[in-house]
Order: sequence, then structure tokens, then C-alpha cells
Amino acid sequence: MGIFDVAFLVAAVTIAAPILLAATGELVSERAGVLNVGLEGVMLAGAFGGYLAMRETHSVTAGFLGGIIAGLLFGTLMAILSIEAKVDQIVAGIALTLLGYGLTAFLNERMFTVPETLRPLSRLAIPLLSRIPVVGPALFDQNAFVYATVLLVVLAGLALGRTTWGINLIAVGESPISADAAGVSVRGARWAAVLFSGACAGAAGAYLSIGDVGVFREGMTGGRGYLALAAVLFGGWRMGRLGVAVAIFAFADAAQLRLQAVGTIPREVWVAVAVLVLLAVLLGRMRFDARRPQLSSRRLTGVEVLGIAAVVASVALTVTAPAISVPVPLWLALPYVLALIALGAEGNRRSKGPTALAIPYRRSEA
Repeated sequence: MGIFDVAFLVAAVTIAAPILLAATGELVSERAGVLNVGLEGVMLAGAFGGYLAMRETHSVTAGFLGGIIAGLLFGTLMAILSIEAKVDQIVAGIALTLLGYGLTAFLNERMFTVPETLRPLSRLAIPLLSRIPVVGPALFDQNAFVYATVLLVVLAGLALGRTTWGINLIAVGESPISADAAGVSVRGARWAAVLFSGACAGAAGAYLSIGDVGVFREGMTGGRGYLALAAVLFGGWRMGRLGVAVAIFAFADAAQLRLQAVGTIPREVWVAVAVLVLLAVLLGRMRFDARRPQLSSRRLTGVEVLGIAAVVASVALTVTAPAISVPVPLWLALPYVLALIALGAEGNRRSKGPTALAIPYRRSEA
């Protein structure tokens, strides 16, 4: 079956879940106008807090609550810096990331001299659905965290688009002056969004330590917070496209784990590259402002030309199937290289972020 078998799909879904949860929280925060580039540090704090709580109580529920509390503490710090002190949000986020790395490394060295491996979450198979070939084991034979993440993402999407709270929050991110004039508390909406983002990132981090690996390691998030940030940007601040972006990054991460153990690149990898790049180019030329999606007739951009060249090269490599081997460090970089390419392609699209994103609101200047 090659590398793209059922086990590959199961691994991709497992990898996608914490990134999707953290990205959903970040999407809500950015729609309110607060950019938290310190998501990596918040996830690390959640991973440490979750491991600490579960190690002391031997309760999975307490472990996730510990991760959420740690995420809320970091979210509170981000809110104080960005909303109350009006500090530059990018600078505050970088400081939060450094704090997360340094504090968790210090506490881990001091408190966990002898690490204890905890039992990861067990899988819960959904009757009948889990027996569907290929899709069943990947989607319907997962742990409770994956199911809870999907439910929360759906609820967050409905809340943003179908409730007064979501409409007010989006208005705060687009025009805080108008929202304030309409009686919406800009400060309250942004506080709620940042705390929600912190809780989501904390829970995502806790899953890495107690739900998946079973132990805390320094820097164990491995850049997943940055992938969540990239997914929000690549997804154009829309929940549906956010899910597609997370899926692409998760498949790339699962693929690099498989390809590290392969001597030469198999033929099916080149087929997958050609299909994915072609889909990315087509999606990049889609216009979503009409009643139905349509391909744009504008001239090809430089990124699109490179994409088409990559498709042609992948097809040629599929036919010839040369014996090409790639060092392991390059495979490790695959998801992040893909994130850079995705962000480069997104720059040529017409999706637009919140108008007041990363701009502090001063009511006296309104």
C-alpha cells in the first residue's frame, strides 16, 4: 500500500487535532483584533501544566484542566500587555514565546529530575462508523480529545457566524470605533477572545504531553504553535479554509515521519506532490466573492508559475522514478517549508484580515 495507508491517515488526524484546536482559538483572537504570535509559548505552558497536574493527581481531567489553567495564565498576561498596556502585539507575543520556553525548561529541570511516563489517552471507537474502510479507523476510532476538538471547532464556527456575540466580536476586529459607538465593549470582547485562545492553546499543549506522548519534554511542541498561526493566515481568517490549511500541514508532518524511514523517495510521493500543488494553484485562482466559486482570468503570478513548474517536475519524476534520497533534517523541515510556500501563495489572494488586527484601541482617540 506504500506510505499512504490507513496508519498514515490515523497519524495525520492525530497530528492535526492539537494544531486545529490552537488555530481555532487564535482565529477567534485575531477576529477580535489581537494577534498572539506567542502561541508556541502558550502551548508549551499548557503541556507542562497538564503533565504536572496529571502526574500529581493521576487524573486525565485534572491534567487537561491544568493545561487550560496554564494557557489562561499566559492568555491573561498577553491580554494585559496588548489590551491594557497597549504594547506592540508582535513584541508581546515574542516575549510570551521566550517565557514559555525558558520557564518550562527551568521548572522541568527543577521539578522532574526523574520523569514519569503517563498512560496516553485510549481510543474510543464509534460503533458502525469505525468499520468503514480506510476512513473509519482514521476518523471514528480516535481518542476523546479528537472528538472534542471537532465539536469545539464546529461550535466556534457557528458562534462566530450565527450569534450576536460572534457578530460583535468580528465588529470589534473590523472597526472598534463603530463597535464602541454601538455599545459593544471592545475591551471585554478582546479579553474574552484572548482568554479563549489561551485556553485552546493550553488544552492543545496538554494533549501533547498527557494525551499523546505521556511525558513532558523541553520544547516538545516542535513549532506546532507557529503552524497554527500560519494556518489562520493561510485560511484567510475563515473557519472552513482554516481546517483545510491544518489538514495540509498535518499530512505533510505525517508524511515526513514516514519518509524518514524510507531510503529513497517512492513514486506515490511525487504523485501526491503533483496533486497537492495543482490543487493549491487552482484554489489560489478561485474567486469566492461571487455566488459560486469561479476561476480568475488574471495573469499567472510568480508563485503560480513556480507551482505549475513543480507539478510538471513531479509528473516527470513520477514517470522516471529516480532513486533520490533526502537527509532526515530536510524531512523534518517539510511542514514548515510548506507553511512558508502557503503563506507566499496567500499573499497573492484577495482574502483580507481584520482591519484592526494588532492595532491597540484607545477610546480617548476615537
